[in-house]
Amino acid sequence: MRSILKIDMAPAISFLPIRIGIALIAALLSVVVCGVADASESAELKAQSLFKTGNILSDKTDYLEALEMFEKARHLLDQAGQNETLLYADVLFALARTKIKGRLHQNFPASYVKTALEDVQAANRLREKLPRIVPQSLAEGYFLEGFIHKKFFMRTKQAESCFVQCVKVDPGNAAAKRELSDVKSGSENR
Repeated sequence: MRSILKIDMAPAISFLPIRIGIALIAALLSVVVCGVADASESAELKAQSLFKTGNILSDKTDYLEALEMFEKARHLLDQAGQNETLLYADVLFALARTKIKGRLHQNFPASYVKTALEDVQAANRLREKLPRIVPQSLAEGYFLEGFIHKKFFMRTKQAESCFVQCVKVDPGNAAAKRELSDVKSGSENR
């Protein structure tokens, strides 16, 4: 009976440090992965909060402060690698809209118009790629882009193209129809 109970444990014990090492590595990886996910979620939540605050400030015509909030949100999303999301597109659009409002109502520098156009174009490209986008979101982006082309750069062909896209996406958009009609009648008079 004694000979059956006598088992050589040396081979099993020699693999023990390897097993412990593998378990530690797995544990560390899960902590790192969870930490990255938590950081990403945290960045998104902070960016959403900044975005909401920026919208409130913009509604109160505090355009410079609003731009600061939107820029911080954009920076957070860029750092978190979330620059292909709907929130990122919305932040870009809000930046553009606020810059244009600031230019129209508070004499922001003309350089803001150029960056606003770049922001809204980037937002439009991103929104076109995103699944399940609300048509009105696309339409508002096309409208703003067309407005910038028409009002600030006198580019009637680009403006017309944007307004046509806007009406195509949102056929009930009366402002886009009005602007499209205005652009077409203006180009016919030349």
